[in-house]
Amino acid sequence: MSFPIVEVKTKNQTILHGMLLDGHSKSILIFVHGTASNFYENYFMKFVSESLISKKISILLTNNSGSEVLKAYPPSGAAMENFEDCVVDIDAWIKFALSKGYEKIILTGHSIGTEKIVYYMNKGRYTNKVKAVILLGFADSYGNQMKYIKGKNNLMFEAAEFVKEGKGNFFLTSDWLSHSGMLPKSAKSYINFFRRNSELSKAFPFHSSKLKMYSNISVPILAIIGDTHEYTFIPIKDAIKLLERENPLIECYQIKNCGHDFEGKEVQLTKIITKFLSKVNKV
Repeated sequence: MSFPIVEVKTKNQTILHGMLLDGHSKSILIFVHGTASNFYENYFMKFVSESLISKKISILLTNNSGSEVLKAYPPSGAAMENFEDCVVDIDAWIKFALSKGYEKIILTGHSIGTEKIVYYMNKGRYTNKVKAVILLGFADSYGNQMKYIKGKNNLMFEAAEFVKEGKGNFFLTSDWLSHSGMLPKSAKSYINFFRRNSELSKAFPFHSSKLKMYSNISVPILAIIGDTHEYTFIPIKDAIKLLERENPLIECYQIKNCGHDFEGKEVQLTKIITKFLSKVNKV
């Protein structure tokens, strides 16, 4: 049996690890995790993977530059990442999949992973190889940060001062959990993510009235979200309406009594994904 842990080196010379579950087919689902997560912590993907393997769709669960909060060597993680690095990360994983003989890429993300996928579909090298996109727990990280700071700019001021002093990798201290009250952030990373007109702010801006990058996607899209503890900035129902208005290729589902990580609703989630892919992939 082949060892399922795999690795790639990105254009930025970053080594990323993942897990490849081979379904002995030409189709592969590549999964991009959420903020500070990793390829093995998303419990719902166990259910999805088992179902898709039985349908002869392979699974590639991946780490990226935002895996974990902080890694010591080399210094990386969600506390220090640049959002735009998601492009070279996903490029590397798709290139890896293609080198293994897979031909149909299903790009799937959770939480900030949805923002990275939308951004990638506008900026990536291998977008022509992506046959479908799945957005799980879609989010607006920039909008939620603006809600978190409530118009105060002390964090951005502190970040700018650190960078000016050559301390861009120093963590902000005026609010230790400066990223929406969830995790610390270095000065450079905070500015990269949350400055006005940042690339993150353009990816999935539910805080705006238009989703330009999302509307550019030209392959079938599946979006699934719960109804509690979500990060759409605007009410979830309004976010769904906006998705449906901005791209006619969308299928959107809301699961009742369901949180951001689909706890207890994994079977229902899996059924929706499997049904969608049976149409897209002719399983």
